[in-house]
Amino acid sequence: MRDDFGGQAIELAGRVIHPSYQGQGIGSEMLREFLKDEEAPYITAYTRNLAVLKMIRRVSESVYPLDNDETLREIAQQMPNATADSRAVYHIKRYGESGLFQGFDPADRPVGGKSLKEQFPRLQSIRHALVVAARINMEKE
Repeated sequence: MRDDFGGQAIELAGRVIHPSYQGQGIGSEMLREFLKDEEAPYITAYTRNLAVLKMIRRVSESVYPLDNDETLREIAQQMPNATADSRAVYHIKRYGESGLFQGFDPADRPVGGKSLKEQFPRLQSIRHALVVAARINMEKE
């Protein structure tokens, strides 16, 4: 993680949880523990993984692009390599020709009945990522 926007946002640069421990909330708890010592009001990330969006949601009151929040959209647009369309902000060609996940693509998993690829059409390319911005709310459980 690193500070962005003069300490106003923490950038989540990734997470890795061993498959046998996934789904137990370990990533969310690690993020929550990290944020206890931080004063930044926002968190940002690049992802095509629903699990990362869910983890951020657990410590946030609003998550763009899942929530329509103009302030968060503006933050996402300020991130390096950001390209906006009417639905979301993306980092085009963030990943190599084979994508990040080398076969399995978490953007195929459904969220609210639709996959991330269906909700955010530019994710059809395995090379592209969503730019995420969220308003941190540590009181949320």
